[in-house]
Amino acid sequence: MPTDTTPAPIVVGVLDPEVETALLEYAGRLAATSGHPLRLVHVFQANVLFGDPILGLPGAMQPQSMIIDDSAVGRLADELLGEATAIARDVVAGAVDVSGELLRGHAAHVLIEESEDAHRVVIQRRGFSRIHRIFTGSVSSRVSAHAHCPVTVVPEGWSAEGRTGVVVGVNDDKSDMQVLGHALGEATRLGEPVTMLHGLDLPALHGDLVDHATTRDWTARGEQYLADLVEKARDQAPEHRLTPLATRVFAEAPADALATASEEARLVVVGRASHLNAFPHLGGVTRALLREAGCPVEVLPLPN
Repeated sequence: MPTDTTPAPIVVGVLDPEVETALLEYAGRLAATSGHPLRLVHVFQANVLFGDPILGLPGAMQPQSMIIDDSAVGRLADELLGEATAIARDVVAGAVDVSGELLRGHAAHVLIEESEDAHRVVIQRRGFSRIHRIFTGSVSSRVSAHAHCPVTVVPEGWSAEGRTGVVVGVNDDKSDMQVLGHALGEATRLGEPVTMLHGLDLPALHGDLVDHATTRDWTARGEQYLADLVEKARDQAPEHRLTPLATRVFAEAPADALATASEEARLVVVGRASHLNAFPHLGGVTRALLREAGCPVEVLPLPN
């Protein structure tokens, strides 16, 4: 539990360190450059059957005799956590503290609870097939939709080599200032430029019927909106005034444009969509990015 003088931890959800080298490398470098301690969490779900704690359905305990012995699963999980902790300590090289804890329950639910006191939650996107995700659900999507702090999802096997820039997607809503400010902060930490993208998604507005004059008008409005957003962000955070910032308005599906930009970027920053009936949700663009992006994606909760 962080105190007034202790920075909030970066919580890392780990499963198997053999396939999570990109995750541990990213989280370790983030911790070392930001000064936040690392808290590695391994969640094992032995003997947990059915249920969904996020929806208020706690599930039930499956009888010991029907599955692998619970204590054996716990011992294996503890070994994996120890391996991951050792790797993370090598990455941070003493810059910050690294701790690990073995927890039991539903992975998404545990990480959402951990996010209440966290600076950030970092998890890895596994290389599962679309069919597998349909039947098992996506921990990264569920955590990103419900977490109380920013969530970074790192693609399996990702490397920063040859990548440059922080890309931020804005959508003309109340979260844009928060998203841009966060992106500028990350870019400053990384020593990278920022590119802000705003998609008009004219195809969704019956693009075949939109004439050039309408496209120019929408583009001009979008460019003015971005210019105003940049001026406001610079005024609110003068420490980021020297961070290079480019803007781009495009008349195509935002998810496609952001996914394309992610193939060369070091980070993409987006916000969560607005609440529907008091339930947070990701929105189609963010959900698509978590599935397809070629670099880490950081999802911010809605501003209070």
